[in-house]
Amino acid sequence: MKMNKLYKLATLLFGASVLATGCIQESVVMNGGATIDQIKDSDFGADGMVNAITAILISNNVYGGDYHDDFGYPSIFGTFDRAIGEVFPSNAYSGGNQYYDRFQFYHYQFGIGPNGYCGIVWNNYYKFIQAANDLIRSCGDDPTVAQQRGVAKAFRALFYLDLARLYDPLYAESTERPTYQADLAAVEGLTVPIIDENTTEEDAKNNPRRPREEMFQFIFDDLNDAETCLANYKPTAKNIPSLAVVYGLKARAYLWLGGFDSSNYAKAAEYARKAIDTSGATILTEAQWLDPKTGFNTPNNSWMWYVPQSPEGVTNLVNFVAWRSCEATWGYGQLVQQGVHVNFYNRIPDTDWRKRAFIGPDPDAWYEANAAISNYAANAHGEIFSDYFSPYASVKFRPMNGETLDWKAGNPTSVCMMRVEEMILTEIEALAYTDPTTAAAKLTEFMLTRNPNYSFVSSSTEAVVAEAIWQKRVELWGEGIVFYDMKRLNYGIETGYVGTNVATDSRMKTDGRAPW
Repeated sequence: MKMNKLYKLATLLFGASVLATGCIQESVVMNGGATIDQIKDSDFGADGMVNAITAILISNNVYGGDYHDDFGYPSIFGTFDRAIGEVFPSNAYSGGNQYYDRFQFYHYQFGIGPNGYCGIVWNNYYKFIQAANDLIRSCGDDPTVAQQRGVAKAFRALFYLDLARLYDPLYAESTERPTYQADLAAVEGLTVPIIDENTTEEDAKNNPRRPREEMFQFIFDDLNDAETCLANYKPTAKNIPSLAVVYGLKARAYLWLGGFDSSNYAKAAEYARKAIDTSGATILTEAQWLDPKTGFNTPNNSWMWYVPQSPEGVTNLVNFVAWRSCEATWGYGQLVQQGVHVNFYNRIPDTDWRKRAFIGPDPDAWYEANAAISNYAANAHGEIFSDYFSPYASVKFRPMNGETLDWKAGNPTSVCMMRVEEMILTEIEALAYTDPTTAAAKLTEFMLTRNPNYSFVSSSTEAVVAEAIWQKRVELWGEGIVFYDMKRLNYGIETGYVGTNVATDSRMKTDGRAPW
C-alpha cells in the first residue's frame, strides 16, 4: 500500500464514509466530488478509504443526541465492561455521584430498548460496516488493490464477530422475567442481519437475523480472503490489521464456537498460536504497564492492533481518556473514578505487580508507596491524594504523556484493540479442553512474568479454564474483551456481598450469565 499518502485523503474519505448511504450498492458521491469508482481509479484512493475506516472508529455522536458516551469503538469497550460489572464508579459508595457514569445504563439495564442506549452500539457497528463495505465494493477483485480489500475484510470480520457474539441469545436464569425462556426459544441460534457490499436497498427491506452457522461462515469467508490478501503484507502501523490480527480474529471466533461444538477449541488454540508467532509481539513488562506517561495509551511491543486518536479530532469530554482515566482532571474519569470492587482487588495477590494499577483501600498509603507511578502533583491537584482519588480506583489508563491538566494534550491517546496477552490466554484456555496439563504449564509460565510467587497445581480442565479466565479478567480489565468470555462460559456477576464497595443499587448476584 502507498501508506505515505494515507493521511492526505483522511478527512475527505472519512466524511464520505459518514455521509454515504453505502450499506446498499449504488454509485455513492464522495463529499460532492469523486464517486467510489473514481476513488478506485486514483493511485491512492483505496489507501485513503482504509484510513477512513480507522477514522470512523473514533467518530463521535453517531447515534445522535450528543451523548458523551458515544465516541465510537472505544466507547463500546466501556459498554461491555460495565454490563458485566467489571468496571464501575468506585467513588459512589463513599458519596460520589455515580450518575456521572453514563455507562451505568448497561449495568442497571434501563433505557436499553430499541430507542434507547443500545442504539449507540447498533448504529456505530453498522456505520463501521458501511465504511468497510464501501472499500470492499471499490476494490472488487482487482489484484492491484488486494491488500486494501484484505484490510477491509479483516475490519468487517471484526465488526460482525462482535455483533454475532453480542446478539447470540443464550440461556440464562431470570426469576424477574418469567417469559425469558419463551423469548429465547423464538430467537435461539440467531445473530444479526448481514449487510455486505452487494446488498441493495430492496434486499435491506427484508433482511432477517442470520443463523449462527451462516453468520460465522460469512465471517470466516472474510477472514480467509483477508488471510490470502495479507499473506505478504506488513502494515507500517498497527492501526491497520496484519496477518497476525487475522489469525487473532479466527482464534476469537473459534473460541466462541467451542461452546457449541468442543472440536472448535483445537482451532482456537491453533490460531491463537499463529497470531502469537506471526505477530512477533512480546508481553508487557511491569515498567511498561505502570509507566505514568505511556501506560496503555501508546502502541508498544505487546499491541497487535489499536485505534489511533489524533489531536485534531479529540474533544474535551467525548473520548476514551476523559472516561477511563481517573487522573485526567477535566473528564468524567475524575468524577466517576472507575475501578474495581473489593473482592476483585483482594483476590489479586500483593506479589502480582498488576495490582499496583488499582489504588488500594487507603489511597494516601497507596500514593506514598507508588508516587513514582502516579501523575498526581500536589501543586496542581491539592494537598491530599485521597481528596482526589477513591479507594479501588484504577490508574491503568493514563492521559497522553501523563498530562492531567490540559485536555488537548492529554486526550489524544491510542486505544488497544488486540494484544498478544489475549492470544496467550486464549491458547491456554483452548488447550485446557484437550490437554489441561500442558495448558497449566503454559499458564504458570505466563503468570510468573506477572507474579514471581505464582503457583498453580491443579491440572483439571475446569480448574485451568477458571484460572485462565480469572487471569484474563485481571490482565485485560477495562479493555472490552472479557464480556464475551463471561457470556459464553455462563459466568455470573457477584458484586453484592458483605463489605462490598459497590453502591447499593449496583449490587448484583446472578445465577450464571446475566440475562442481559
